[in-house]
Amino acid sequence: MVDITGKKNAIDVKNEYQKALDYSHEGIKKIVGHLHKMNHKLKFALADTQRYKKDIGADEDEKIKSYNSLNNLLKQEKSFEKEMMKLSQKGKAKNISIKTKFKDVDDVRFNAMQDYLDKYPEYASKPTFKKILDKISEVEKGIKDTKKKYNKEVSIVLRELAYFPKNIMQAEDRVKRFKDQLKEGTEKLKKMRYLKSVAYRLASERIKRQVNIHTLYYRVEENERIIQQLKKEVANAKRQDLEEMDY
Repeated sequence: MVDITGKKNAIDVKNEYQKALDYSHEGIKKIVGHLHKMNHKLKFALADTQRYKKDIGADEDEKIKSYNSLNNLLKQEKSFEKEMMKLSQKGKAKNISIKTKFKDVDDVRFNAMQDYLDKYPEYASKPTFKKILDKISEVEKGIKDTKKKYNKEVSIVLRELAYFPKNIMQAEDRVKRFKDQLKEGTEKLKKMRYLKSVAYRLASERIKRQVNIHTLYYRVEENERIIQQLKKEVANAKRQDLEEMDY
């Protein structure tokens, strides 16, 4: 039977674009879901870096207190101040990392203390000295271990941040493709003979739905807002100080 109204042709065109839009919409949902997982992983790693950084700062403070206690004990030794003057003037560096935030003991004086203990090892065997030195060793080991954990999380953050631009671009491309398909399909249907006919204007809503694209169950605008929000969060993450620490 010849379709003189063009209705069958309009239905075929509508179904073709509807199928394409369904496929594009599933692609948008899939990539947005993937971005959500990436963002969660990024946030967990960022939270861990901040936690480890605070732990390292607290341990560094504890380390300073222990060195100050050691310094106070060494001051009681008669030869200490004299030896310290000699050793401090050398400015000799040891293979120990010290932050410049020392309160009462600067790095030069600290290195001189280490040299003094190396020169007079009998002090290290005294119970009072040994207790402090053991504490320092324990804290330094904790700092080293925490820095390793911190660096691991920093690596995860940097890796996820490197992945985001490509995935964001893919998500935006899929949204654009959906919108282009919807616009193209809608405009094409409007120009078709059946949709411009009297028969279409007099048709029931059920018949009209057969030749018009349905968008009721699509969530493109919502997913587009999510993509933009994720872009902002990634940009904020990139502005954080995320340098690996030496240990």
